Amino acid sequence: MINRSTFRSVLSAGLMVSALVVAPNVHAADTTGTTCQKSTGSDAVSRLAQREDCLNSRVQKYKQNAQLDQQAREKKIADLKNKYTNAPANERAKLASRIQNEQSKLTSARDTQVKRLQNLQNQPAQQQERVNALGKKARSDVGNFLNGGL
Repeated sequence: MINRSTFRSVLSAGLMVSALVVAPNVHAADTTGTTCQKSTGSDAVSRLAQREDCLNSRVQKYKQNAQLDQQAREKKIADLKNKYTNAPANERAKLASRIQNEQSKLTSARDTQVKRLQNLQNQPAQQQERVNALGKKARSDVGNFLNGGL
């Protein structure tokens, strides 16, 4: 018959291994709806690295799209300003309000872009915090189990 301390150490080792195998699968899943492929890697490090690569590619795509949108809006503002300089006096008020409207849309788009980029760039740090918290909880649970705290 196996003595109690040997049983606990074998069981705790099994619990730690299972926690290490299951935890990355739970937290590395990409719930953001990106087009990144699911990782077929067997280790947690490769899955986390692929997730970070996916987030980085999302940030780059978002930056490119936002920059193109802003350039289009700036071109539209420049075109409206050209029309304003050549417009008769009765149309200048309408064009001035359209220019002001486009400039406010451009400013709000830039603010939205900055907030979104900050959110996307903070996601890897949030992922690391979740992994660290899970590790602390697993160590605490194993410690409690070994000390008879079940």
